Amino acid sequence: MTISLPEGFSDLDRFVPAWAHDTEQARNAFRVRQSQSDLRDFYDTVLPRLEKIASYLDGFPLDRMPPREATLLRLALMAMEVAPAIEYYDRPDVPHSVEYEKFEILPTPARYRVAG
Repeated sequence: MTISLPEGFSDLDRFVPAWAHDTEQARNAFRVRQSQSDLRDFYDTVLPRLEKIASYLDGFPLDRMPPREATLLRLALMAMEVAPAIEYYDRPDVPHSVEYEKFEILPTPARYRVAG
């Protein structure tokens, strides 16, 4: 079952099934497997909405965030994951660096995890 987004953000629903990941490791692995044009589509659609997303989510506690809002936050986190690939690298992975499979991203401490 796919969780829809809060009212006012339904235009982003098309990204939820594939782009809303729970962990930084999952977001990173997903990003490097996408085409640059898919990253660009996501970036161009979500990035202009980040200020509105942040304002909306500011009213919810991170550790008790309802599922729809948690999904919206995950899309915002993915936008931040994708931004360097668009703004700096012009490719899905970091150029001239260690392969992403060898790069270990440590899990987020429980107190900073998103509920939902």
